[in-house]
Amino acid sequence: MMKKVLWILWLLAMPLPLWATPTSDLNQVGQGSMRWLFWELYQARFYSADGAYRAGDFPQALALRYRRNIGKEDLLDATVTEWQRLGIDWKPQWRNQLDALWPSVRNGDELVVRVEPTGVSRFYFNWQSLGEVSDPAFGPAFLAIWLSPNSRDPGLTRQLKGN
Repeated sequence: MMKKVLWILWLLAMPLPLWATPTSDLNQVGQGSMRWLFWELYQARFYSADGAYRAGDFPQALALRYRRNIGKEDLLDATVTEWQRLGIDWKPQWRNQLDALWPSVRNGDELVVRVEPTGVSRFYFNWQSLGEVSDPAFGPAFLAIWLSPNSRDPGLTRQLKGN
């Protein structure tokens, strides 16, 4: 009996990946909301290892909690439009990879990207793994949509960077 109790206690003390989230080992840097006219589109939170923003210092994660229903094609088109607007040298296969990974989103859904020090970008939807993009140029290009000095919403960028 004692052996069984010790076994259960040991299991409870073990940090299992099942209980981990994409941001559980990171610290929040900042947060804010993206609005269009009168509507809140999403709430954003940005994370880093030490809670400070430093470009290229990975791991980093961006979590987007959607406040509206948005179709997958609209998400993909908006991503490519922003890369083009920012002058980012994006690769067409990135859109294809995202098309294979992303679902449409509904109010309350959360999409998280985590960029690892190895350059791999992992996506999560409502805390379930969607898959990854292994191109090390992808993560910085994707995060630039929110973190670039020329982002569509400089106020949100400042908030995410903790300024």
